[in-house]
Amino acid sequence: MKLTSAETYNRSIVKSVSYRVVSIITDLCVAYFFTRSAALSVGIVIFVDGYSTILYYLHERVWAHIHWGRKPLPHRA
Repeated sequence: MKLTSAETYNRSIVKSVSYRVVSIITDLCVAYFFTRSAALSVGIVIFVDGYSTILYYLHERVWAHIHWGRKPLPHRA
């Protein structure tokens, strides 16, 4: 089995989606705490988490190309 340290596009997408689910739930709770309005809270979360998801994915892809702090994994024959 050959292992590498590179991130795949699918892995970055799954990580982005799972992070956003946690973030959306948290953001909804915080927005509702401050606004006491379900409709306003949903609007805020849709706007903020919409662009945040895209930024997080792009951030992951940039870091996938930065080799600083990585150690190569040994290749197995």
